[in-house]
Amino acid sequence: MSLRVLVTRPQAQASTTVAALENMGHKVLCLPCLEIVAVSPDSKQAVHSKYLAMDLDAYAHVIVVSTNAAAGFLPLAEDYWPQWPAAQTWWGMGVTTQAALIAAQLPQVMRPSGGDTSEALLENLLPVLNAGDKVLIVRGVGGREILANALRERGAKVDYAECYLRQLPTISSQNRQQLQQFSPQVVVTQSGDTLRNFDLAYGDCVPHWSADWQLLLPSERVLTMAQQMGYQQCLLSAGASDQAICHTLSRYEARLAKQ
Repeated sequence: MSLRVLVTRPQAQASTTVAALENMGHKVLCLPCLEIVAVSPDSKQAVHSKYLAMDLDAYAHVIVVSTNAAAGFLPLAEDYWPQWPAAQTWWGMGVTTQAALIAAQLPQVMRPSGGDTSEALLENLLPVLNAGDKVLIVRGVGGREILANALRERGAKVDYAECYLRQLPTISSQNRQQLQQFSPQVVVTQSGDTLRNFDLAYGDCVPHWSADWQLLLPSERVLTMAQQMGYQQCLLSAGASDQAICHTLSRYEARLAKQ
């Protein structure tokens, strides 16, 4: 069964998702609802990240939340560490982030076994965390505090290296026309920020309550956000990875085939 699927990932990360969906036989339109912009080199975040990179060997664990975080921090850290510190564990949120860390030849790279969420990472990290451990979280500017709060409650010392900004791309009238002409049956939103931006940019183009299309979401948290916004037709994925998205769509196809 061929579905019309809208992908809303940032432009630089959308190609693998589009390819995976097209390989399943779906028709895909990509309209990014999130733009990733590196922080200014002279910003306070960039200066702070530089000092954290210089002190990298002080951290027992380094958590990298996305491929964008990896792309922003690893080149900076490599300037100070031609050979990586050996006595620390790096955690990648998701398969692609883990792959980016492995490609950088870091000594020990892990990822959550239960999914691509903060909650899943904590299930794996907390049992091996020692009181007094220093943990570095590499992420964009702002975001959830669930990781830092849970780690601090266990006695860890947590710092943030914030490497990029998330913002709404410029949405043209042509983009809105493309969406309406395409008339998607499934809209893939892979983060809470993306969902908010999709609603802001296109929410008036697609009836929230319509049974003609489904909003595919990466976690229970984002599902709750969507429901609070009034979206009633939702598919819950096991994460934001291409594999998880494709699996969710396969289950949805099977459900439609039985109707």
